[in-house]
Amino acid sequence: MEITRETVAGVIGAIIAVLLQIAVAPAITLFEAVPNFIVAFCIVRAVATPASSGSAMPLILGLLFDLMGGGPVGAMAFVLVLVTFLASRLFMALNNDTLFMPVAIMLLCIVLVEVMYLLIVMVCGADVPMGDAFLYRTLPCMLYDCVIGLLMYPLAVHVMVDRPRVQPGTPQLR
Repeated sequence: MEITRETVAGVIGAIIAVLLQIAVAPAITLFEAVPNFIVAFCIVRAVATPASSGSAMPLILGLLFDLMGGGPVGAMAFVLVLVTFLASRLFMALNNDTLFMPVAIMLLCIVLVEVMYLLIVMVCGADVPMGDAFLYRTLPCMLYDCVIGLLMYPLAVHVMVDRPRVQPGTPQLR
């Protein structure tokens, strides 16, 4: 296993995301919406470093989230592995060196994570009506996670990527 800048930054980012989830997320809860720094970090990492993102980190972070939360153990791990794989492959296929594609893929995948997690929790026997759970819990959390992801993305690209992406038509310095 080769230790690269992406790997070291990914591990440090994962530790920071877990610490933020434990210490900061409960303090900035709005009504029923709790931000999910782990989901935002995993999706941002999958889009920022699609070739080397892998599935080990989403699996471990998803299991940590499941153990910290009250949902079924393994649900978030499964959803994160599946969606980060989808995000990285989708970004590698659709990358056109604009800012729109990574942001669109990131936001779409965060929405997908929250909806899939809701469906798994409902299938596992949550005693809440589906409409209420979506409206009062999933939708606000989804918006919260999207904002966090949008704030994390520029930092992740700057820190994790060895050669930052440039906009088309921009002269490159060598």
